[in-house]
Amino acid sequence: MRKQEHLVNIISFTKTGNRLARQIKSILEQKQENSHKADRKIVVNLQDSQTLRQPLREWCKESFTQSGLLIFVGAVGIAVRLIAPHVKDKFTDPAVLAVDEQGNFVIPILSGHVGGANEYAVWIAKALGAVPVITTATDLYGKFAVDVFAAKNGLTISERLLAKKISAAVLREEKVGFSCESAVSGRMPAELVWMEISQKEHMNLPCHYKIIDNIPYKIHVGVFLREQDRQTLFLHPKVLVLGIGCKKGKSLAEIENFVKRKFQEQELAWDSVCAVASVEQKRQELGLQQFCQKWQLSFHTFSPEELAEIPGVFAESKFVEHTIGVGNVCERAAVRCATVLAAEKKVHFPRLLLHKTAENGITLAIAKIDWSVKFE
Repeated sequence: MRKQEHLVNIISFTKTGNRLARQIKSILEQKQENSHKADRKIVVNLQDSQTLRQPLREWCKESFTQSGLLIFVGAVGIAVRLIAPHVKDKFTDPAVLAVDEQGNFVIPILSGHVGGANEYAVWIAKALGAVPVITTATDLYGKFAVDVFAAKNGLTISERLLAKKISAAVLREEKVGFSCESAVSGRMPAELVWMEISQKEHMNLPCHYKIIDNIPYKIHVGVFLREQDRQTLFLHPKVLVLGIGCKKGKSLAEIENFVKRKFQEQELAWDSVCAVASVEQKRQELGLQQFCQKWQLSFHTFSPEELAEIPGVFAESKFVEHTIGVGNVCERAAVRCATVLAAEKKVHFPRLLLHKTAENGITLAIAKIDWSVKFE
């Protein structure tokens, strides 16, 4: 599996700005060389506004859509006017920085938390000997920011408005409850307190949480759906792999309805799904392709020989073995794919969360990649 590319676009407007832009590019590339993260590759593009082959606003529109980080070497006002028509949501907008031509100040303009603009500003400023100009309230007061925690740990935020309310509560110095289904490392911020989790046989949860009364807001991290309420923010790790087998011609609706119903029965969070896996013969299966496209899930297929190599006890079928070349598709594909993803994340071997279940010519299994969260 190829590394995901993290595109950085840098634009400058003068000769002085061009020199600084090249210096920033070198800083970013040096950070990439020293980074231990293996899941993404930083690609840096430089652009001099004087040599643009398209209108500046058109370039900005394309770069805003495609970039993970957009840097303007020049006045803040120029950057603000150019990005203004494209700003939508802090959870999806790219990180945007402005750096003055003299390299004195690095200013996060957009997506300071989720996009990482504040973090980029701090270490670019350090490398330049500049001053990072941070204006977000939780950073100013050194408070816990749930959106930063979620972004750094690869967690999906279930309710964006509730996330904002929790940040406001933190600034009011209210305590926020915290619970997690997996291991937690690092020092928990003072703004958070451990909460008890209801034990379920299939969750294998830690049991050292204590009950705290009068906590207005809570954060729960995990792949399972607990009782919904308006005060609990759910953060979901992307760690579930769907292994799917099906007869030829199964439609998107049939596959989707079956899988979604099983998720409801198992009380699993749909936001925790990260990939779909099957056997090589199903690579061109239209229903599976449409399912992955609709939910923006990567689709991985493996040869019967690759699936047969997976150790373990699986629900084998003589008919499937005769037809496909291996006696089980969904369980083996889920585990095979999860194993590859787990290796990339450098975590432990995955396990089946849901064993083979079948209905109307469709089979499903769910593998869970080991995961944890960390406070910095």
